[in-house]
Amino acid sequence: MLVGADPFFPDPCIPDHIIEATKKALDGGHTHYALDNSYAVPPLKETLVKKLKVFNHLDVDPENELIVVPSSAFGLYAGIRICVRPNMGDEVLNIDPGFAENFNDVVQIGATSVSVPVYPEDGFQIRREELEKAVTPNTRCLVLTHPNNPTSTVYKREVLEDVAAFLEDHDLMVVVDQSFERNIYDNREYITFATLKGMKERTISVFGTSKDLGLTGFRVAYMVAPKQIIDILKIATFNYVGPTNTFAQYGVAAGYQDPSYVDEWMKVFNYRRQYGYNLLKQIPGVKCQLPEGGYFFWVDIRALGTSTEVRDFLIKDANVGVSPGNWFGSHGEGYLRIMFSTMRDTAKYEEAMQRIHQSLMKLAELKGVAGK
Repeated sequence: MLVGADPFFPDPCIPDHIIEATKKALDGGHTHYALDNSYAVPPLKETLVKKLKVFNHLDVDPENELIVVPSSAFGLYAGIRICVRPNMGDEVLNIDPGFAENFNDVVQIGATSVSVPVYPEDGFQIRREELEKAVTPNTRCLVLTHPNNPTSTVYKREVLEDVAAFLEDHDLMVVVDQSFERNIYDNREYITFATLKGMKERTISVFGTSKDLGLTGFRVAYMVAPKQIIDILKIATFNYVGPTNTFAQYGVAAGYQDPSYVDEWMKVFNYRRQYGYNLLKQIPGVKCQLPEGGYFFWVDIRALGTSTEVRDFLIKDANVGVSPGNWFGSHGEGYLRIMFSTMRDTAKYEEAMQRIHQSLMKLAELKGVAGK
């Protein structure tokens, strides 16, 4: 199954120093609410401030601009919710294709999701003119996943500066999900949006540890935003879901204190990225760009059928599950998302990709596009 964004699922992968720190916290009785001002245990708060400065080039006041929350999924929802008024006609701009939760959260909150299309011709970078077409007097904010999930696009500095200018011109907030910020290939520059000129006060940044550190089951994330927003998020977090798992925070702190294991994972992911890409590009009627970030392929299969048709064919013929592109917005139709992060054994991944290759070659022949 090449579907979920859980590193090496279902196999064990958490390094010993994180497991030991979590056990030590349990043995030490750290099982009560973390009621510090940012809902962070002291070791995690200290570690996050350092990480944000060194990795993201972002200076943060931990008492007023930082909050730890139970998952980036909740952080994304809360970030959007604080920008809109339910059932009052508010609109939220969403990059399309984009992360499925971005669209779903807006609808669940009671606002309207407005798609901002991106295109393969320029690597799915954001176009200012598409933002201008989508904005209305009812627009309240923009949602970005960076790198983009599912396209894998790492946004260029000049593109993000255009987005920043757009936000200023229309007096809008932006919610930025940076879950895959550590998964960048080929030495591309990664920009933390809040570091752009004038953007810190307009940005709600959501950071996760599920992809960043591979700690999906720990359910620990954190947000950086202006003080007036953090003050509201503290109340909302406590009322909706409560403070984040206390002993898990100690494990996350250990992960950020020594994240070198992720560098080793990235070597594995980079090999798998190249391996899968070399297979996919051989298939007639299939188009795929070499992923820039994350750990997924965004595969154009429009010549072979709809997203659901091709997904179902792969399940039946190759016995491999992938995600249909129509999960990721209206402009995702005709694509598949294929993860290259699942399973610890790379040989199993290679076998799955070989099955996909063989099945899509067969489908291309059935569709009469073989050799074209």
